Amino acid sequence: MDPNLPQKFSIICGDLCNLLYAKDYDKATVNSLIDELNSKPYKAQLFVRKHDAEMLVTALCLSIKPIDEYLAAKTSHLINSVVTKQSLQFGSDYLWKVISWHINCIKKCSDIILPDILHNMQCILQLNPHAGQKFIEDLIGLDGVLSNLINIDKSPISSTQNPLPICLLAFKCMSCVITTEDSKTDQTNLVPLDVKEWISQLVIKFLMKYSIKLQDEFLYCKVIISALRLLSQLYFNEQKITIPLPEVMGICRHFVLYGLINQGPTPERLMPAQQTIATIPLKVIPKGGKKQKIRKQRNNAIESLKKEIPVSDKSLMKDVDNFENHSAYKPASMNYFEPQKTKNTWVLTSDSDMSDVENSREAKLIALKSRVRQSASNLLLVLIKIAEKRDIFGYWWALLPDSPDAINWSSEESAKKTLAYCAVIDPIANSRASVLSVILALLSGSRMYLSQAETSKKDNTSFIPFSISLGYVITCMHQVLVSILDSERSHAVIIVALKCCAALVQATAYHKMREGLISDLVRSTKKFLVHRDVTLQVGALITIGCILSVDPKVDEIRKSIQKDTIDCVNNSNILDKEYNVDREGCDDFEEGYSDDDELIDSDLKFIPKCDKGSDLENVSSNCWILDICFKNMGWIFRENQVIRCKPSAIPIILESLQVLSAIAFHHMSELLLPHLSLLSDILCEMLQHDHQDVVLQAARTASIIGDAIQKLERMDQPPPLNQCVSFWEKLLTPLSLVLQSHENGPAKAVVCDCIANIGERSFKELPSRKQMVCCTLLVGSCGDEEATVRAAAVRALAMTVVYRTLREDICFVSDCGENIVRALAEPTLVVRTKAAWALGNLSDALVLNMEEPEVDDIDDDLLRRLLEVSIQCATDNDKIKMSATRGLGNFLRLINNEHLVRSPQIKTLCEIALERLLHCACKVSNMKVRWNACYAMGNAMKNEHLFTCFNGWQRQVFSSLCSLAQDCKNLKVRINAALALRAPTSRVQYGQQFAAVWGAVMAAMDSAANVDDFTEYQHKDNLIEQLCVTLAHMCCLLTKSDLTEILDPLVFHHECAKTLYTQLCHKLPPENASCLKILQAAKYVTVDLTANCNTQQQSLGMLQDIFIWDM
Repeated sequence: MDPNLPQKFSIICGDLCNLLYAKDYDKATVNSLIDELNSKPYKAQLFVRKHDAEMLVTALCLSIKPIDEYLAAKTSHLINSVVTKQSLQFGSDYLWKVISWHINCIKKCSDIILPDILHNMQCILQLNPHAGQKFIEDLIGLDGVLSNLINIDKSPISSTQNPLPICLLAFKCMSCVITTEDSKTDQTNLVPLDVKEWISQLVIKFLMKYSIKLQDEFLYCKVIISALRLLSQLYFNEQKITIPLPEVMGICRHFVLYGLINQGPTPERLMPAQQTIATIPLKVIPKGGKKQKIRKQRNNAIESLKKEIPVSDKSLMKDVDNFENHSAYKPASMNYFEPQKTKNTWVLTSDSDMSDVENSREAKLIALKSRVRQSASNLLLVLIKIAEKRDIFGYWWALLPDSPDAINWSSEESAKKTLAYCAVIDPIANSRASVLSVILALLSGSRMYLSQAETSKKDNTSFIPFSISLGYVITCMHQVLVSILDSERSHAVIIVALKCCAALVQATAYHKMREGLISDLVRSTKKFLVHRDVTLQVGALITIGCILSVDPKVDEIRKSIQKDTIDCVNNSNILDKEYNVDREGCDDFEEGYSDDDELIDSDLKFIPKCDKGSDLENVSSNCWILDICFKNMGWIFRENQVIRCKPSAIPIILESLQVLSAIAFHHMSELLLPHLSLLSDILCEMLQHDHQDVVLQAARTASIIGDAIQKLERMDQPPPLNQCVSFWEKLLTPLSLVLQSHENGPAKAVVCDCIANIGERSFKELPSRKQMVCCTLLVGSCGDEEATVRAAAVRALAMTVVYRTLREDICFVSDCGENIVRALAEPTLVVRTKAAWALGNLSDALVLNMEEPEVDDIDDDLLRRLLEVSIQCATDNDKIKMSATRGLGNFLRLINNEHLVRSPQIKTLCEIALERLLHCACKVSNMKVRWNACYAMGNAMKNEHLFTCFNGWQRQVFSSLCSLAQDCKNLKVRINAALALRAPTSRVQYGQQFAAVWGAVMAAMDSAANVDDFTEYQHKDNLIEQLCVTLAHMCCLLTKSDLTEILDPLVFHHECAKTLYTQLCHKLPPENASCLKILQAAKYVTVDLTANCNTQQQSLGMLQDIFIWDM
């Protein structure tokens, strides 16, 4: 290291600047000085002073003319060395001079020195991306120097010159300019949209038309990689850019296959198939109970993608670890997945990134071709993430195989041009993983499209419907993934393949497909459940969890996991100490287990039989996945003994618990119920685990099991009560310890859910001491420092308060009310939302208590405060309003004359409450709030004291409900308004509004018959039924004097009403409640009601005609 180097450089720099500022400088001397400066060790040593550098750069840019080519080339090299290799921070003015000078050089220099100029400018732009922002039009505009270099139609490169080096450098320079948008400057959208569109067109045209010809294939591959990356950057950074999908999809498919099959020299346009796009399936209305939480799919694809592809072009492979779906199964351990370790920041101008092993030219070319394929996969992944899913779906025919012969799918020529073929035959593991990640992105969230798929029942048909063609795609993809799992050796590829399997399972409607798909998938997946690689075990557990969560259920799932239907080893063979299985030796499931029963004493512990073996008689399950999950948590069952072993790694334990949750949610009665006692022991241990994530997941599993038990009770398939009670008795001690700890807030919140899911049937059989512990813990948790815990606790309190044993305890009900009032005063929205729901449940419990005369009422002060907070909540967030309206309806139903006498303030609150309900029903934009408010008004009108103790509200309420029943666009609001209109139980309660309500109901029937909004069509029949029942209810209350008042609406709507009643009663079974009410009305108008005059007789005749029809 020369200590005098800074001084020497400064002297030479001064001499050179003095020469350059002379009018006619000596070119030979200048050339010599520049050569001397270029010879300095810029890369090895920092020696240039900033003042000298700025002076030198200014002099060179002002004095060296681009027309002097060789001097310009040396100057460019010198500027590059000073700017990029000496860690100097230049101001924008100096950098702009440098870029401007290089642009002039590119315009005027010959092809000989052009690569040097471009390379140096690229180095400068790469280090200082903001330097190019002033020259965007000059560089990449419609007539920009870089644009012209890649524009095939007007490239300035001579025909004798190889254009590839220049194109490569031009692409890299353009990439640096576009990188400006992701640099550390705060400016955004620096590159205008029209310029981006222009660049996109040029790159696409280049890729579509430029073929390799006889030139260097190494350079060609590097150019293609740069061009594909440039497109990825463009589309990733700009959401508004117009993407010509036919061309870009054609480019992607061509280069994904590059070097694998024989294909044309240039890409071909791919046109989307004109398939039928699936409509979004209607959600099945659940029959109650708490669902597993399902995370909604995010729409901000661009934002999530920014975390995955910064401009340094990190691989899109990270997307593989974040696939989203709507499946009921949500992996527990996704955070433990490491991003794929793929090398993707390649030096494209040299072979310095080639490993020592790849020393032959052929090996280097194979590696470069692989990078072409990976770059094409990355671009395709960008397209899938940012384009509409329905647009991408049109290209599935070109990306995935659809052979009717799934076993020999790869023999067809069309199949050899698909992503699946690349995933199977690509010789480079990273490329296989890349293309599988694209398949994963295609499959994720595609259930709404694949729901149309089915298997043909006829083998030979001349016409293949679209649904059958989709079925072929699904069948082929099962075969492809099974073959990959059976033969693949790379762990990185296997884990992506397992994720593809999970996404495919979640997207497939197996009840429409032929049997066998699940069995093959299970057979190929289960060997990884006993693999020594933790990541593969977790991936396999996720796949099995998705299979177990298939809905609707198919018999094949149960058959594929039962021991008696597969060639499974004896349960004792699962007792090996470690799953020490080589990938090569995993061809059969049995090879994952040891062949002998050798156990190491230090790791295994025998637990003797207890209670004469009664709890362990059925300890050996008939489902191998349960054995594996239990073993992962350290429990092995042999004959009538429990053997303890070393538990698996934390991610495996977490995913095993999640698989148990899936089994509980979907297969409780068949698979898990016989092992409830053992499950309680295992969960007790997991709830006391040192790792907080395990505690959280164990609590979730216990909560889901509790919910599943209640679901069975609602289906009239209750499990043995003693087993359920025993299960919760064992769990309550560790659950209470979690709830009393000062850490792990999420677990404490889930424990509250657990207590809520005990269910009334089991709760009332628990010892009174345990019941008291539950109530005390929940009340105490309502004051927890964590908002999520407080929210969960108040919700759980509200679920338990409806239990008969607790709601009759007026002290507990009052405590519950006080905690709800306190929670509703909180600033935290999540707490207020849960508390508002709890308020509705508490009001339900109070209404139920009305039917029990021996139960005391809550005190007037608490009732007043509950009514006050309900009124306040009706002006809060929409989610809170939904529950507040329910509470208002119930509290108005509770009020009686004694309350009003004892507490006059309650009367004022009731009047305000009615106004709030009317406002929510008529003026709030959220439809769920509106239909809840309508229902609440109907509920309130079941209270006869409302009609006797309050005046003046009927006209406004009936008028508003009539208007909603007739005109509201949302049919569910109209349905609930129709229900509310029949809440009064006597004619006197309608008062003077009877005729107006009658006319409005008949007009609403006419309007409902003419509903033509397809989005609301599913509710049309229900609306007509409810309106018919409401009119029948009013008919049963008719008096003779009313017959005169209702003549006009009867005349006007008679035909429509008769038609609707006839259709409805032909459709409904005679025992149906609606049908019975209509028959009651028919009897009333034919037998009980008589007329006194001609007008009344005319009305009565029409009513008889409406209600009497030919069956």
